[in-house]
Parts: sequence; C-alpha cells; structure tokens
Amino acid sequence: MISFLISSTICLSVLLLFYHFVLRKESMFVFNRFFLLGSLVFSLMIPLINLPPIFPTLNSSSQNAGVEIQQAFLKTVIQPSDEKNPVIAPNSVQPKHEKQVLDWSWFLVSVYLVGLVFFIMRFIFQIFSLSGLVKKGAVIQKERYRLVLIGLETMPFTFLDYLFVNEITYLTDGLEQEILQHELTHIKEKHSIDILFVEALKIIFWFNPIFLFYKKAIQLNHEFLADREVVACSDDVLPYQKLLISKVLGKEFVYNLSSPINYSVTKNRLIMMKKSTSKQKSFLLRISLIPLFGFLLGSFSQTTASQSNNLFSQGYPVKDFESYIQEALSEESDFVVALEKLDIEGAKTAYLKLTEDEKAKVTEFPILEDGALTYLIGLQNAKDSIKVKINFSPPPKKMSISDEVWTNWIKSKNVELIVDDKKEDISNLSNFSQNDFALFEVRGIEKKKFLKPEKYQLTLTTHDHFENKFVTSRKKIQTISASYPNGDIAEIPYFMKYVLMNQKGELEEYFPENYLQRALEAILTQEFKDLPSANAIMDIRKSFWINVTRNGQKEMVVVSYN
Repeated sequence: MISFLISSTICLSVLLLFYHFVLRKESMFVFNRFFLLGSLVFSLMIPLINLPPIFPTLNSSSQNAGVEIQQAFLKTVIQPSDEKNPVIAPNSVQPKHEKQVLDWSWFLVSVYLVGLVFFIMRFIFQIFSLSGLVKKGAVIQKERYRLVLIGLETMPFTFLDYLFVNEITYLTDGLEQEILQHELTHIKEKHSIDILFVEALKIIFWFNPIFLFYKKAIQLNHEFLADREVVACSDDVLPYQKLLISKVLGKEFVYNLSSPINYSVTKNRLIMMKKSTSKQKSFLLRISLIPLFGFLLGSFSQTTASQSNNLFSQGYPVKDFESYIQEALSEESDFVVALEKLDIEGAKTAYLKLTEDEKAKVTEFPILEDGALTYLIGLQNAKDSIKVKINFSPPPKKMSISDEVWTNWIKSKNVELIVDDKKEDISNLSNFSQNDFALFEVRGIEKKKFLKPEKYQLTLTTHDHFENKFVTSRKKIQTISASYPNGDIAEIPYFMKYVLMNQKGELEEYFPENYLQRALEAILTQEFKDLPSANAIMDIRKSFWINVTRNGQKEMVVVSYN
C-alpha cells in the first residue's frame, strides 16, 4: 500500500506540474479537461498495471525520497523501538507477564478511518445543503435546466442541472445573457460530474493534498470552457470582461461543489479569453505526452516494482537473502530456522529486492511479505517465553539395497524402471551398481491377470540426483512450531489446502483465508492452552487444527477463526 501511494502520488505530481507549466497556458480547454481527469485515473491505475520490464528503472530524486519515506515508515510500524517488548497481535489476548506495545499500524488505520468518516459526513452535509436550497427556493423548470431562486445573497452557480440565482437579483435586474450562457455551459457539458469524481477521490485519499490541487485546476478549466462558449457568440469580448469584474466586486458566497464565479480565478480567465493556440502547437504538445506517459508507465508499473525495490535499501548494508536464512539455522538441523536468530528486517529488505522468478528459486519464506509478518515479529519479541522454529521439509533418509534384492531386480522382466525421474529400459539396470542409489521405491502398477504376471514400477534415485532434488534444491516450509517454558509444544502446518465439492458437484480447491495469521496469533497467545482435545471432524471454513503436546501427551485441538 505504501508503494502504491508513493508511486501514484509521484505520477499525479508530475502530470499536474506538466499541466500547470505547459498545458494550462494554452487554449486547449477540452483536451485539458480530459488530460486532468485521465491523469487521475492513469496515476491510480499505473501501480497496478503489469507490463514487461522494457523501460529503465526510474532513478530520480523524487522516487529516492519516496523510497526513504517508505523505509522509515516500515521501520517504524514493523520494528518496535523496545526489543524487549513484544508486538501484540490485533485482537489477541496478551499474557500477563508481557507489556503491551502500541501497534502503530492499527493506530494509523484508526486515524485514516476517522478522517474518512469525517470527510464523508462533510460531503453528505454539502449535498444536503444544496438539496435544502432546492427545497426552500422557488424551482422553475426550463427547457435544458432547472432554475432555483434562493434567498441567499450569492452569485449564480450551478450543480448538475440546477442553476442557483439570488431571487431578488433575478426579479429586479434579471440574469445577464452572458452569465446565463456561461452557467448553462457548465450544465450542458456536465462539469459537476468531474467535480463529484474528484470529491470522491479527495474523500478516499483525504490525507493527500494533491487531489485538492487537481480539483482547483479542473474547476478553473471549467471556467475557461464556459468563457469560450460566451466569447464565441460575441464580436467584442470587452463587455463580458467588464461584466465579470463587476460581479466579483460584490459580496460572494460559494458552495464547494458548485462551479462559481469568484475573484481568485477572474484574472486568469480574462487572460485566457484572448489566448489562442495554433493547430501545429497543439499537435506537438499532444505528441509530447506520449514519451511522458511511457516514461511514467515504465517507471511505476507493477513489473518495475521489484526493480524499484533495489532503491529500498540504498544506504543500508544489505546481505544476500540466503545469508540471513543460513545465519538463523538451528544447530540441530540445516532445515530448521530458529526465529530468535533471524534478522527479520534485514531478511525482509533482501527478500523484497528479489524478482518473482528469484523468489521462486530461493528458500521459501513468503511470510516476509504476508499479513502474518506482524505476528511473526510478536513471536520473535516473545523469545524469552516462546521458542519458535520454522521447519522446512527435510530430505528423506537414504536407503541401502541388499545384494539379494539387487539380484532379483536384475533378473526381473516384468518391471518398469525409472532412474532419476526418467524412464529407462530394465536391461540398463545392469549398468549400475546397487551403491549408486540413495533411494528406491517399488510399487505395483498392473495387477496379476490370467497368464500375465503382476507388473511393478521400480523408481531409483542416484546420490547426485538426491543432492540436487532434496538437499541443495529450494527449501520449502513444512511446519512452524513453538515451545513454552512449561514444556508445552504447539505445531501448525505452514500451508492449508482442502478440496471441497461445490453446489454443482465439482471438486475445487479451498484455501482458508488468513489461516497463517490466525494460527500464529493462536500460538503467540497460547489460545489452545485450555482447549479440549478434539477429533479431526470440523468445519474447515470456520476452524483449523493445531498439534499440541501437553503434559507429555500429543493431542489435536481445534481453534476457531473468530
């Protein structure tokens, strides 16, 4: 999420600066309208776009600054300032002997939700205020709009197909034709829809001021569009300019969702009324946007996120990801990581630098980019009371083949031979020695039939293939176990997958949502401590099981997801 906000904000800023210094000064008002709206959509979508990495990685000062902000934020949220205090998982029960540490991520979420509710209520209040004006005012149905005469001393403004005018002004002096045409242009071209779209984004991203600047730019361009319609119907622009100046000298009241006439934009409007842009210049400006959009697309699309992660650790001594795993290996086995020895922040930084292809080759450790990371840190910080081990699938124990068995295989004819996952003719078995193999497996593949003996499949694994397949290949997490001072042990499978039958009678895979987060929370809080032993019958959509050892007895308990 932080990367998304940084990338989208940089794109929004770059495009807005281009508009402000280049396009705003040109009379390309229709194009500018869609450029501003398109910039909003493009910048919010670009971090989600997946493209081949054909563009160079952006290495600008602005992105470096964004990456530093991201690093500082993650360090603050994920890494507690006091290493002796554990991070308490959300909704978890804290052991009495541990001190509670403020979870900044939940604090920030709470602040965001408070702000979100505030701005939603503010928006609703503005809508109801406009609705109240309609209800209290005199509504006159016109051919293309609805005229609302209101008691407020205000300049004319529009919202959707409503034109709001002061009742006294309208009945005494009337509404000037130029002002009417200006406001009707707002209604005809549906400028209010643009404002509502920006308002929605302002609510969602209320903490980001860039959307306020976009709203002001869009509103000003709306005024340019409306002025152009008025000027196009007049031979002399001077009377209209004098009319605008006389309007802004009076007392004004402006609704935030309307398209108003006000003094702050009048100067620019007067200048732009006489501004013109040649077709050639307009064409060149539009063409110049192609490399700009291409550059932003190549720099901030999802595929370059892994490249941008290289900036994530600039200025920090980062080791190879596998080095962190090796340093955290338990003394008892090369396939067990002792969580208390693992440098989580360093491993996470190195892991995020990897591409998706690289992640598929190194030791499996997606917990570092998973929602369960908070609970993993909580378990590490509770290392004085909880010893956690991450257990990878160990290689199978090597086997030996007796002389008698080997001789029988050599003489057999009804055997299908597989050597190192490749099918071989059984006659080739004599080219090997029984000591060449580390593993073997024999299983029947065809039952005995009349005048036809039973057929077997013999699968053999050489020592070299054994090393490549089980020892030096990518390690995969099997279980996560926790030991407690009272001798209790809890063990959870790292990955849960079930096969369910849907309503159509078809089998489909089912992955419990947030299983790992909930399971780690359970072993962090010893939630299973007082749960009774249970059998394997349970609703897999509502609960999961944990293998526990209590008082020397191995049992299985069922823990609810709620």
